[in-house]
Amino acid sequence: MEFVEPSFQASMSSKRWNPTTKIVVMSVLGLLAALLLYAFRVMIQPTIIALLLTFVLYQPVSWVQQRTGWSRAASIVGVYLFVILLLISTPVLFVPRVVSSFESLSVMLNTLVADLQTATPGPLLDIGGFQLSVNSLLQQLGTIIQDVLSPAAAGALGLAATVTTGVLTTIYVLVLGFWLLKDIIKLQRMVMNALPPEYREDVQYLAQELGDIWTAFLRGQLALGLVIGFITWVVMTIVGLPNAAGLALLAAVLEFLPTVGPGISGAIGTLVALFQGSTWLPIGKIPFAVIVMIFYIVITQVESVYLIPRLVGRRVRLHPAVTFTGIISAALVFGVLGVLLITPTIASVRALLGYIFRKLRDLDPFESSHQQSDVQIPGLVAGHWIEGIVFDLDGTLTHLDWSLASELSHRFDRLERIWPFERREQFFRRLMAWMEGPSVAFVSLLTWLRLHDDVRRLIPKLDRTRGFPASESQTLRDGVPALLTSLRRQYKLALITTRSREEVDAFFQRAGLPGDLFDAIVTRDDLRNPAPTSEALLGVLEILDLPADACLVVGDTELQLRAGEAVGAVQVGILCGMGATRKFSNADLILESPTELSAYLETLELEAEATTDPRDEYAQKLS
Repeated sequence: MEFVEPSFQASMSSKRWNPTTKIVVMSVLGLLAALLLYAFRVMIQPTIIALLLTFVLYQPVSWVQQRTGWSRAASIVGVYLFVILLLISTPVLFVPRVVSSFESLSVMLNTLVADLQTATPGPLLDIGGFQLSVNSLLQQLGTIIQDVLSPAAAGALGLAATVTTGVLTTIYVLVLGFWLLKDIIKLQRMVMNALPPEYREDVQYLAQELGDIWTAFLRGQLALGLVIGFITWVVMTIVGLPNAAGLALLAAVLEFLPTVGPGISGAIGTLVALFQGSTWLPIGKIPFAVIVMIFYIVITQVESVYLIPRLVGRRVRLHPAVTFTGIISAALVFGVLGVLLITPTIASVRALLGYIFRKLRDLDPFESSHQQSDVQIPGLVAGHWIEGIVFDLDGTLTHLDWSLASELSHRFDRLERIWPFERREQFFRRLMAWMEGPSVAFVSLLTWLRLHDDVRRLIPKLDRTRGFPASESQTLRDGVPALLTSLRRQYKLALITTRSREEVDAFFQRAGLPGDLFDAIVTRDDLRNPAPTSEALLGVLEILDLPADACLVVGDTELQLRAGEAVGAVQVGILCGMGATRKFSNADLILESPTELSAYLETLELEAEATTDPRDEYAQKLS
C-alpha cells in the first residue's frame, strides 16, 4: 500500500479566517486577558515596580557594559550588588538624620493640625452680605491637612518599606527586573520584527519619545527634589523658620507631585510661620508668615522659570488643571504609586493621542524637529535604516592564525585513538576563543593600574592566544576588497582594530587597499584601553556623525558586538574567525562571512524597489 500522507500534507493549505471569526477570537482573547488581570491583580503593583526598576537601571547597566566590556548578565549583577551595597550603607550614613527630620516634621504637623482645629472664634469678614469666620476656615484647613496630606506623605516615604515587607515580592521584583534588563534587546527586536516595515520607523520614534518622557520625569524630578529641598533648607534656616530641615524634606518629597506639591509645601511652611514665628527675627508672627510666603513664591518661580526647563524639560510639562485632576484621581483609584506615576503616564498618553490624531488627519505625526536623514539608504536591518558600517579587522576582514591550536593538538598525539586530531584542534580553537574574554579583562586591569609597559610586552603573546597573526602575515579574506569597494559607494565605512596605526598602514600597502577606503579608523594608539570597549565605537560614531542605531557593527566575537549592544547600534555576527552562533544570541543578524553582507543589503534593496518605500513617502511629505 503506497504511503501518500506527506504529499497530502504538502498540498493542503489552511483556510483563512473571515472578519467575523477574527473579531470573535480577539474578543475572547481580550476577555481572557481581563479575567487573568483581575485574578492576578495583586501582582500588578510589583510588576510595575519591576518595570520601573528595569527602566531606571537600564542606563547604569549599559554604562557598566560600555566601560568594562562585561557580558550583559555580569553588568546587571554588578549594578545589583552596587545598589544593594548602597541600600545597606545609606541607613548608616543618612537615614538617622532623615528619620530625625521626619519625626520632628510629624510632630510639627500634628501640632499645626491641633492649633488649627482648636482655633477660637475670631474676626468675621463681611463679603457681599455673607459673614465668613477666618478661624473657621483655618479649622477646615487643618482637617484637610490631617485627612489628605499626612497619609500621602507617610505613604510616599514608606513606599520602599512597603515593597520590601514581603520576601516573595522582593524576589519577584528583582528576578523579573534582571531578566527584563538582560533580554530587553531581544524583546525590542522581537517587537520590531513583528511589525510591518512601513510602521517600524513610527514605532521607533514613539518609543524614543516615551522613553524621553519617563527619563525626564524620573531623573528630572529626583534632581529637582534635591535642589528644591536644599534651597528651602538654606533659605528657611536663614530666616529662622522652625524645623527648616523637616520642611525642606517635605518640599523635596512633594516635588514628585508637579504643580500641586510646591503649593502644598509652601502653604504648610507659611502656616508654621504664622503659628510659631521665627526663632530669631524680632518681628510678629503675621509679618514673618508673609516673609516666608514670599520666599516660597520666589522659590516656586525660580523652579518654574529656570529649574524645570533645564532639569525636567518640556515633555512632561502639563496644564496645572490636568496635573491636579490626574493626581487626585490617581490617589483615589491607585493609591500612592499611582500618584507618583500619574504625571509621566498622562504625558505618555498625550504623546500617543497626538500621534493618532495627526495620523487620522493625514498629517505628519512627527514634530518639526524630527527630520529624516538626507542620505537614502537601501539596507534595512532590524528595523533600522543603515548609513554606516563599522568593521573589526582581525577575524572579520582578515584570516586568523590557528597555529597555536595545532601546536597544542600535536602535544596530545598519543591520545589519537580516543581523541582524534580534528577534535583536539577544534577544542583548542574554542579554548582560544574563550580565552579572549579573560585576556581582555587582564589587559583592562593592567591599563587601569597604569602598567602600560607590561601591557605592551604582553600584547604580542595575547594576540597569539586570540589567533592574531603577526602584522607581516595578515591576509584579507576572499572577496573582502570587492565588498568594501561596493559598500563604500553607499555607506560610510569605519574600521576598529587593536593593532597600532603603523601596523594598519603597512597592512593597507601590502593588501593594495586605498588609504581613503574608510571614513574613520580607530587603532590601539587612539585608545586609552586596548581592549574592545565602547570607547572606540563612540569615537567612530562621532567622526561619522551618525546615530548609533544607523550603524552596523560587524565582528566575529561576542566582545566586539557588546560594544554595539551597549550604545544601541545594530549588531552583525560573523561566523568565520572565532564566531559561534551560540555567542551571537543578541545579534540582529548572523552571517557566515562578511561577503554575505553585500548580498543581504542588495536583497533588501531589490525588495524595497518592488514595494512602496516608506522613506519615499516621508520625503514627499517633507518636500
